[in-house]
Amino acid sequence: MFYSGCSWPESSWGGIHSSKTRRLFRSWAILCVAVFCVFGKASASEGQGTQRYLDIITSFPPEFYTPFVTAFSRKYPDIQVMTSNKKTTSALVDIKRGNPHRFDLFWSSSTDAFAMLKAEHRLLQLPGGRRHPALAVDGVHIDDPEGYFMGFALSGVGWMWNPAYLKRESIPVPERWEDLVDPVYYGHLAMSTPSRSGTTHLIVESLLQELGWEQGWAMLLKMAGNLRTVSARSFSVPEGLINGRFGVGLGIDFLGQSRRELGFRYGTPVFLVPAGIGLLAGGTNPDEAALFIDFILSPEGQEILREPTVCRLPVSREVHDRSTGDAPDLLKLIRKKQLKPYDADLSRSRYHLVNQLFDRMITYRLTERRSLWKRYLALEQQSGTAGMRMTPLKEELADLLCGVPVTGAQSRDHSFTDLFAFAARGTAPTGLERDETERWDAFLSRRLDRARALLTRAESELIRSRQ
Repeated sequence: MFYSGCSWPESSWGGIHSSKTRRLFRSWAILCVAVFCVFGKASASEGQGTQRYLDIITSFPPEFYTPFVTAFSRKYPDIQVMTSNKKTTSALVDIKRGNPHRFDLFWSSSTDAFAMLKAEHRLLQLPGGRRHPALAVDGVHIDDPEGYFMGFALSGVGWMWNPAYLKRESIPVPERWEDLVDPVYYGHLAMSTPSRSGTTHLIVESLLQELGWEQGWAMLLKMAGNLRTVSARSFSVPEGLINGRFGVGLGIDFLGQSRRELGFRYGTPVFLVPAGIGLLAGGTNPDEAALFIDFILSPEGQEILREPTVCRLPVSREVHDRSTGDAPDLLKLIRKKQLKPYDADLSRSRYHLVNQLFDRMITYRLTERRSLWKRYLALEQQSGTAGMRMTPLKEELADLLCGVPVTGAQSRDHSFTDLFAFAARGTAPTGLERDETERWDAFLSRRLDRARALLTRAESELIRSRQ
């Protein structure tokens, strides 16, 4: 009689009374069951065919990558695709630690992230390169010239808005970046932090590259006075717009264009950034990963980018050649040459410095900055009837609020910028790093204290002028 499992009736031991003999018999029985399970499983696997696997780490949300994975799985049903969704910065930390989870592919909008991974030898060259021709864009590399990552879609950054919200609040749609510092947007603006969002880093770095280090930060710090919130993820910005928490949000094009409730406008000039995909060193399924990349770059995969829920600009020349109807706005801007190449190497070299500065100057001090800006706006409104001249005060206040503790020259000095890579290493900051960030904090505290004292003095003068 055979009993399943490893639990046997007492009577089955028959006349075996020795405890030693019983232990030997029990061990033999367990071994038999284990061998049966192993070989039975192996036989079943042989009958069903070999299962193949593919592990992807991506910063894209499920609503973006699911259509691609579904279509790929239909084409290759023997490949089981597993996806891990992480913020760009978290994904970078994981991969830079040696890719312990053995992901095969990295898939992201952040061209900076790919530049960093390539520089640190975390990517593999795609065997055979691209098989499907891509668009030619002046000054822009769609793919890595050495084949370490491939561009599969084109994007630009700007701002999105909730038309119903703006109409209700009688607020105009912003026409250019400079409009976002206008007091009319006080409390109606939102963005995410670049230290937790690769797409937001593209926005911040684009402004720094277009306006220069000092003027770019001045623009961002003036915008900070109007911010309602700084969210942890870029996807929270369109969600907040749709929910009516604020009216205007900074973001990348596909976040706004894939939502029918929102409007979107590119900032000018347009910084064109290719979203990429690449093979990771340390992955265990390189053949399956190469198949997935080829599928994404093929006309079949590129057509998925045009679906309303995805809403990205394909790079496939064939897809555009056979397209009918009105061209997407970004393609029109490309054809009109109203764009500027994004310097990914410069961004890579100061990536962590920029993220640290943004958090120290804006994220951690947002409440304080909003309060100071609100006091100034109230003072400006009340001073009109008192005949006070506000221009000198406004200029001095702007100088105090827009000071940056790091120079443009330092931002290009690798010996300085390398100090701030501890976040990517997943380690605690060194003594030098702590000393530098403490210097920043002291610099910012002095300036904000002086701004507060300046406003207090002006408020007192206004009260006296009315007496």
